[in-house]
Amino acid sequence: MKDRKNTENRRPPIITIMGHVDHGKTTLLDAIKGSTITATESGGITQHIKAFSTQHNNRKITFIDTPGHEFFSDMRKRGVLKSDIVLLVVAADDGVNTQTKEVINIIKEMNLKTIVVINKIDLPNANIQRVKNELTKEGILLEGFGGDITYSEISAKNKVGINELLDLILLEYDLKDITNSEYNNSLIILESFKNESLGNTSLCIIEDGTLKVGYFLHTKDYEDLGKIRVIKNDDMENIKEASVSTPVYISGQNELLDIGDRIFFSKDKISKKAKIKDLEKNMVNEQSIEEMLQNSDNDKKTLSIIIKSDTKGSIEAIKNALLKINLDNVTIDIYKTGIGTITEEDLNTAKTTHSILLGFKVKVPAKITKEAQLHKVILINYDIIYELINDVVDAAESLIPPEFSETFIGSATIKAIFTLSNKSLVLGILVEEGQILKNNKCKIERNGEILYTGKISSIKRLKEEVNSVNSGTECGIIVTPNTEGIQTGDKVTCFKLEKI
Repeated sequence: MKDRKNTENRRPPIITIMGHVDHGKTTLLDAIKGSTITATESGGITQHIKAFSTQHNNRKITFIDTPGHEFFSDMRKRGVLKSDIVLLVVAADDGVNTQTKEVINIIKEMNLKTIVVINKIDLPNANIQRVKNELTKEGILLEGFGGDITYSEISAKNKVGINELLDLILLEYDLKDITNSEYNNSLIILESFKNESLGNTSLCIIEDGTLKVGYFLHTKDYEDLGKIRVIKNDDMENIKEASVSTPVYISGQNELLDIGDRIFFSKDKISKKAKIKDLEKNMVNEQSIEEMLQNSDNDKKTLSIIIKSDTKGSIEAIKNALLKINLDNVTIDIYKTGIGTITEEDLNTAKTTHSILLGFKVKVPAKITKEAQLHKVILINYDIIYELINDVVDAAESLIPPEFSETFIGSATIKAIFTLSNKSLVLGILVEEGQILKNNKCKIERNGEILYTGKISSIKRLKEEVNSVNSGTECGIIVTPNTEGIQTGDKVTCFKLEKI
């Protein structure tokens, strides 16, 4: 084995935890941090990026927890951008699953240092050998199985193997070549949201330097982004400064910062003139529904949606998921998005644009709910993202005109035509195939051309009203509406429509 690198002056390692939903990633963080993250998550699913630091053997380790649901694959990729090591968590009772394969593809694509964590080894149906075999099939070759990827067997719930895993993390990190960031005094935005007391707030990780309260934020082009008013650690406690590899919450920025952005900080405000923002960035999703409808097929319908969420990361994940919905006759238009409480302005916009108003983990004042009901605006607030997506799919599909198929019932030939006193026509027919049924649809054809489509409202056989007549039978039928222009010799087909 290679010798450890000199650990002096090395920044603390940044570790990202990834894997399939419900394989125990957040429970593992609970065990490491001694917290109860899992209990606070809707549906037991991580839906925001989280980060925290812990101590092991007098050394700091920073962990980034990425959402496990498929709709957050892009968020997982962002979470990995600043990682030294990825922990690929696989449940021993479930094996390699959908998101596991997604993560493996990311690992291969980005050539990421990886430790496989086989979790839930204490369950009765755990099958560690199966997990190893499935990983091998996906190209993850573990030590002892033809490769050099290290692995750890744990039970996060019962805190078995946690210290050994932390030892392994530090060992693998010490063996890794670490280069300092080429960007001085910088941080990476992991999440952005509005806080009632703090205003614009971001979860970030310090990439280089030491961030202090009172420092100024700016872009690489020296555009002013505000001044740091508050720094909070991962326990939301106020601190005065944060060093490299530390995850912190910051507030004081002029606007919500974009996730994945590299932001710079300095002790003094830099007065250099900022460059003009890329105008194209502000053109996204600015086209009105009316303009979209003018530029689209008349046959295509549009489902307009307004989304309010608790964080910018959730907005991005929801948008990405909705834009992947592919329906032939319906376009999903995300008319507007925003962060924070649903307001009267949001409601008015939904009214004027005929939009559905959707919230994700936001507050909805009782007054707004009542007004939405009064003005018949659809307003729903969600805690689980895939429930929101499923409801949007259902709403979009409801706009698609239903398709029907014709089921043949019977056919006949018109032998005679009689006019009643009320000017209704009675068609004397001979049933040649199948049945003719009362109250079923029919069409009348001549030389293969459909002349008329209507409904058989009456059938008379030997002056008696009947509900059906069979092949080889003569009878009289009345078809509504009236059947002018029909001739003897025309063909009558009885059928029913079945919704596909």
